[in-house]
Amino acid sequence: MTRLHLLIQLLSWTAFCGSSFGQAPDLASAADFAVFTSAGAFNNDGTSIVTGDIGTNVGAFSFSPGLVIGETHVADAVSDQAETDLASAYSSLTAQSCGAPLAVTLGNNQILGPNVYCIGAAATLDGTLILDGGGDPNALFIFKIDGAFSTSSRSNVVLINSATFDNVYWQVTGRFDLGDNSVFRGTVVGGGAIELAEGSAVVGRVLTTAGAIDLHNNMVVSSEASLPVTLISFEAKKGEGQTARLRWATTAETNSDRFDIEHSANGKKWDKLGTVLAKGNSASLVNYEYIDESPWKGVNMYRLKMIDSDGSFAYSRIRTVKNSATERLVIYPNPTVDKLTLVVDDISQVQRIQLNDISGKVIFSKEKGASANLSTEIDVKNLPSGFYVVRITRSEGAIAFMKVLKQ
Repeated sequence: MTRLHLLIQLLSWTAFCGSSFGQAPDLASAADFAVFTSAGAFNNDGTSIVTGDIGTNVGAFSFSPGLVIGETHVADAVSDQAETDLASAYSSLTAQSCGAPLAVTLGNNQILGPNVYCIGAAATLDGTLILDGGGDPNALFIFKIDGAFSTSSRSNVVLINSATFDNVYWQVTGRFDLGDNSVFRGTVVGGGAIELAEGSAVVGRVLTTAGAIDLHNNMVVSSEASLPVTLISFEAKKGEGQTARLRWATTAETNSDRFDIEHSANGKKWDKLGTVLAKGNSASLVNYEYIDESPWKGVNMYRLKMIDSDGSFAYSRIRTVKNSATERLVIYPNPTVDKLTLVVDDISQVQRIQLNDISGKVIFSKEKGASANLSTEIDVKNLPSGFYVVRITRSEGAIAFMKVLKQ
C-alpha cells in the first residue's frame, strides 16, 4: 500500500512538472536575425551560409566571402530595435522559474521532455542530446545556463516527436562555443561572445546581448513562419517626390486573402496604412506594390501582415526608408562648457530629451508635459569632461542621436 501511494505521488509530481513548461520569450524584431550581437565585433572566415538577417548594433563588421540569404544591419534603426528587443527577451528568460535542475554535462544520448531546465554553472554538451516533444508541436524547451556553454566536436541536438527548433531556447549568461562539425538546434539568447567552430551548423538563431561573434565556414538556418504565401522579396524605397514605394512578390499562394501594410517610426507601435488584396491561389510569380503618399520625416519602418482566408497571419521582415526631408535638428555649442541648446523646427513635436554617457547611463531625462513644451537647454556645467550622447524622441516615436563633447 505504501509503495502504491508513493508511485501515485511520483506520477502526480511528474505530470505537474511536465505541465510547467515556462513561456517562450518574445524576440520581436530580433526574431528576423539568424546571427546578431547587440554590442561586439562580427567576423566570418570561409564560405559561411546564413539564412536570415545578420548584424551588430555596435562593433566592427566583416562577413566576406560568406553568403547571406537575408539582410545585413550594422548600427542602423533595425539593429537598434533588435538590441532593445533582445534585451527584453533575455530579461524574460531570466525571470522564469526553474522547472528542473540539470547536471553541468549534457548529451550521451540523454532524452529530455519539455520543461524549464536550469544549470547553475558553466556547462558542456558531449555527443547527442534528444529533445522529445511527446507529440505536441507546441512543446517548449528552455535551458537556463548560468555561465559559459560549449559543445564537443560532432555534438548534436536532435528533436523528435513533434519538437521544433522554434520552441527551443538556450539562455547562456557566458560565452557560447559550438564544436566543429556539430549540429545545434534552437535559439541561443546569450550574454557573451559566440563562436561557431569549423563546419558546425545551427538550425535556429545565435543572438547575444554583448560579445563578439566569430563564424568559421558554418551554416545557420532561421526560417520565417510559413503561410500559404511564399514571399520571395519585399523592399521599400524612396518614391517620387516625398513618397515611399513598397514592392513585394510571391511565387505561390493558396487561399491567401490580403496584405495589410503596417508603418512604424520605432518598431514598437505599428499603424495600418492600407490593404492590398492577394491573388488568392497562384503557382506563378505575382508582383505587388503600395505607395505611401506621406511618410514621416526621418525613419519609416514598414512590414507586411500576410493574412490567409481563414484569418491566420504572419509578418514579413521589416524594411526601412529614411525620408531625406528631415526637419532641422541641431545641438550647439559642440564642444560645450556649461550648457547645450537644442534647435528644432517644432519643439512641440519633441516628446523626450535624454543625455547618456558613453556607457549608456542616463545622465539627464526630461519628458514633455501635458500643457508645456520641453525646454531647449540642457545644463551640463557640473558634468565631467568627455563624450555624451543626446537622444531626441519625437512624438510619433522617431529617435535621433547626436554625440557631443563636454570640455
